[in-house]
Amino acid sequence: MVSSYWKTFEAASDRSPAEVLTDYSYSGFAHGVVGIPDITGPVFKVTDYGAIPDDLVSDETAIRKTIAAAEKAGGGVVLFPPGRLLVWANRDRVESIRISSSKIVLRGAGSSAGGTVIRAIHSGYGAGPYVVPKTGLDFAAIPYIFAFERAREVAAAVAVPVADAGAQKEKKLTSPVVGEVKRAGFLIKVESTEGFAVGDWISLKATNKKLNSQMLAGLEPDETWTRIFSGIEIAEYHQIREVTNHAFLLCEPVLVNVGADYGARVERISMIEQVGVEDIAFEGAWRADFVHHRNALDDEGWDALVFDGVAHGWVRRCAFLNLNSGIYIKRSSACSLILNRYSGTKGHYNAAVRSDSSFNLSGLSSDTAGALHGVSSGNRSSGTVIWRWNLKQNQSVDSHGNGPYATLIDRVNGGTFTRSGGPAPSFPNHLNWMVFWNFSYDATDDSPVNLWEAVRGNAKFVKPLFVGLHGKPVVLTPEALGANESPGQAVIPESLYEAQLKLRHGVLPPWVVSARSEWDTLRQQPLPFHGEPRLPAQEIYTETFKLADLLRDFEGLMSKQELGWAVPLSITPVSDKVVLTRDYVLLRTVLHQLCTYASPRPSKDPATGVWKQLATPIQIKVTVNRRDISLRIPLSSTPSDQQKNQAALEVATGLASACQATLRVEDASLRLIVQL
Repeated sequence: MVSSYWKTFEAASDRSPAEVLTDYSYSGFAHGVVGIPDITGPVFKVTDYGAIPDDLVSDETAIRKTIAAAEKAGGGVVLFPPGRLLVWANRDRVESIRISSSKIVLRGAGSSAGGTVIRAIHSGYGAGPYVVPKTGLDFAAIPYIFAFERAREVAAAVAVPVADAGAQKEKKLTSPVVGEVKRAGFLIKVESTEGFAVGDWISLKATNKKLNSQMLAGLEPDETWTRIFSGIEIAEYHQIREVTNHAFLLCEPVLVNVGADYGARVERISMIEQVGVEDIAFEGAWRADFVHHRNALDDEGWDALVFDGVAHGWVRRCAFLNLNSGIYIKRSSACSLILNRYSGTKGHYNAAVRSDSSFNLSGLSSDTAGALHGVSSGNRSSGTVIWRWNLKQNQSVDSHGNGPYATLIDRVNGGTFTRSGGPAPSFPNHLNWMVFWNFSYDATDDSPVNLWEAVRGNAKFVKPLFVGLHGKPVVLTPEALGANESPGQAVIPESLYEAQLKLRHGVLPPWVVSARSEWDTLRQQPLPFHGEPRLPAQEIYTETFKLADLLRDFEGLMSKQELGWAVPLSITPVSDKVVLTRDYVLLRTVLHQLCTYASPRPSKDPATGVWKQLATPIQIKVTVNRRDISLRIPLSSTPSDQQKNQAALEVATGLASACQATLRVEDASLRLIVQL
């Protein structure tokens, strides 16, 4: 059947009413008009600056030099050869590789077997301290392997200085909005257009309680969702198409109705543009059994890419292996994340579009690792399109709170629409205009699924619209929905994003057809081998270190668990003369997993999600013998704890031999014997 919502959208001359579908066709690179370009040059080869693949020596300095040369030249392709290149090999100095210029493309030789692998040896935290992110400054400090970030420039201004979160103060060009702004409209009237130009990026900002009725669709928030009571905040990014006297004509439609008395303003935003990452497999060394918010490594240990202040950027044909997170998009617009694969060890999230980002596309991708938070929106993101993703069975389509709105989940296979994340003060998980279009459900949730309840762990979406929900039978609580059209049967059009593109342009843009065809081929290709079940030699990075340093690192990691699950340790002092040549990260992972299995699993406050602190230190006895080192960890966990943490013991057992160690499970302890 043809969806009635599609018929209404197709025929509507006025799309401002809340019941009319959002036009999502402006999301993605170049607002969906054309495909991602194949940049030909100039080319800067990392091998010309000293990188040698597969030699087990760090290539980070060569990569940094190559990027600097491309930036100095005004842009170009930073070309990586086939093979494995290493970064973050020095645990005492781990920093993001930053790109702050437009027109820089990182290109490898493919993300499948035989292509380019960029492997981060140590985590972004090095050997500590393990600062668990809780504040805005903490999150801003999370290291990513590659960070595309707009330069912190001081712009000419005719208005007041505004502090940029987490950075030094910058003078921003701002102007108050005059009159109302209509949803689906392209015109914003302002007090002054002086200093603004065609092509500039602006943010339409407002924080006002008057937004609440529209964005909450008349629903009442729970009293624990505290942030929303001071007024919903919007920060839509738009590009200026025309400047007239006291008005801007935008490249994209406004996504929310803004009243004349909402105190809205526009603010010019500096962006880097036309940057991309393609044909590279990014590999971390995350091999532990994932526990949400256990510590800094579980959540953010190995993070691959961040776009911060990027417009018309892309990540395509890449793979993300053994990472805690793949891609994070913030304060960015018109970016495409397509043709990507996520695999290896389960981590925190795969691709997150959050933090004031608008009109971004994440699609034609798959996650076989099963990241806890599947493809994600949050933190005032708007106009996000999640298109033709393949998720694992119970993996969430995540919306992380703090006011995301107007998100399309389009023709997604597998997964669930429950279990979104975020802290209670930031709820609901998603505001108005969340659309699930032809979602193929494959989860095992208890029915009925209520998408508007205060119970922690359940999704809280404002009147989500389900059209063509099919797959496994599932019952949704009808009072929580905007509608549930055609349950159990897919509708026409199959993809809302594609149909809206075709309606807008008269024909479906050729890039859509070619991208879908390319995905059908790419998804069948084998990924680079990433350590299952045995570790090949190229996966092991040996370095010489003092055992005492490793044990101090391990102790610091265990004592800095997030939300209260800290495991205090008392470790037998070891002489600095005891030196090992091993894979440092693997050995620390084995110890971490053994300690997780052996320690009591703390109780958790169901209302706050905070674990209670363990009070008694675990006594780890270290004995240095002539031929080996024995580390004895007492079993202080209950049989129930051990059952819940069985996967941690399995990880340690599987990795011990790669550390030239033997694991013995005794009646009252775990004993790791490391050969000298």
